[in-house]
Amino acid sequence: MVTTELSSRSSFERYLHSGRWWLVILAIPVFFALWLTVTIITMSITRFVPLNVSGYLTTYLGGGIILMSYAAALLSLPAVYSDRQYVRNHSVWKPTILYYLMVIPLLNVPIACLYLFFRHRHIGIP
Repeated sequence: MVTTELSSRSSFERYLHSGRWWLVILAIPVFFALWLTVTIITMSITRFVPLNVSGYLTTYLGGGIILMSYAAALLSLPAVYSDRQYVRNHSVWKPTILYYLMVIPLLNVPIACLYLFFRHRHIGIP
């Protein structure tokens, strides 16, 4: 029992110090692109399908994507914190605290894209 707790704790600490927190930040523009795609498809097929079909697409599929986008925006706070520490230890780039504004819904997509661009420039991943 004790060894299980120790191994799970050490694996969690290894994940905290790994450089994979950028995946949460990447999810923000990906969910926006998915939502935009669903919206464009729904608007283009609205006149060809019954109203309930396009309503289901907009409500359930689009709404689910928006909820996941909000969850990614909220998770961006610990992700930016952990990834800033990783980037500071592995490159000369020192990300500012302004990247915490990624939690604001209208600003999160451009700020996430900027963060990933500069991270790629200095770290090489993603």
